[in-house]
Amino acid sequence: MSRFSHRAEVLYSNRSKVLDLFADILDYPAPGLEGKASECAALVRGVQPQAAALLESFRSFAEETGVGKLQEVYSGFFDLNSICHPYVGYQLFGENYKRSIFLVELKKSYRASGFESDASEIPDRLSIVLRYAAQNDGEDVDALLNKGLLPALERMTTKPETDGHQHGHADIDGDTGIERAKLDDRELRKQLKDQQREARKLLDGQSQNDDRKQMKGQSQGDVLEGGFLLAMSEDYDIEEAEKRTHPYHQALDALRLLLNEGMTKKRADRSAEQERVLGWTRERFNLDEDETIMVSELPCSDPGCPPVETHVVFWTQAGRQHFKVYKPLAEVAADDLLDWRA
Repeated sequence: MSRFSHRAEVLYSNRSKVLDLFADILDYPAPGLEGKASECAALVRGVQPQAAALLESFRSFAEETGVGKLQEVYSGFFDLNSICHPYVGYQLFGENYKRSIFLVELKKSYRASGFESDASEIPDRLSIVLRYAAQNDGEDVDALLNKGLLPALERMTTKPETDGHQHGHADIDGDTGIERAKLDDRELRKQLKDQQREARKLLDGQSQNDDRKQMKGQSQGDVLEGGFLLAMSEDYDIEEAEKRTHPYHQALDALRLLLNEGMTKKRADRSAEQERVLGWTRERFNLDEDETIMVSELPCSDPGCPPVETHVVFWTQAGRQHFKVYKPLAEVAADDLLDWRA
């Protein structure tokens, strides 16, 4: 067994505790946050030292910052910065019917497992999804992490490739438990409408009197009304270099690294494939062992390409490098990297 696969298995054995700690770290700040970050860093240090270092940096910031100020920082990063709204479905789909279906299916999964979440919150909030995944396991939860949470984190922690809407091409495979809408089927069209009605009730917060319910963490007034996130009147713009050093970006990046490492059984099985591409990338660009390299498999957004493509992202003195191969991760070969230019 490769070193990388062994690390993934060790990490998977601590999965529930690590995810539960991240649910606290990425929730609206409460006293004791630095202790949660420190405990999480200690759990992952042996298998993902880079993630541990990011968590230690977050811990240091939380320790030096009062809870009130930390709550302002949280709201500024997540609520005023549209790139980082802390809602998995929003990151994947934006505000459209696919997110509505995603929310309905999440709610069904929560109900079926007996998981109880804050009724005042939308079920795809990052901290709620993490807490649900910490308390449950199985293929559906693995799929939610691999094809829901991880792509959402990658969108939140990497710079968009274009100036267009960041949610335009995201999709999720059927094995997530989220039913796709096939609009050419009359019965499924009816089912979709029913799901949309249920989602609207869910998003309305079950308010029968047209009340406007304030979301937890929305200290600047971003509220839910009629099932849609109201845009802030002034978007909080964070430069890419500043974003990467922001404490909450560091926490998100640590979670992304850990999910890539092997927080699910499927990830642990695939980590050997990732190791191959990591090794080829390091050799091709003369990168050190401690260099940050992100290898991920995402839905393909270009016409005529396979359903999924492999993305490789890393940073050099010249800046961020992003390459993609129009093949699933398992099919990528060393020759696919030869034409890359840093």
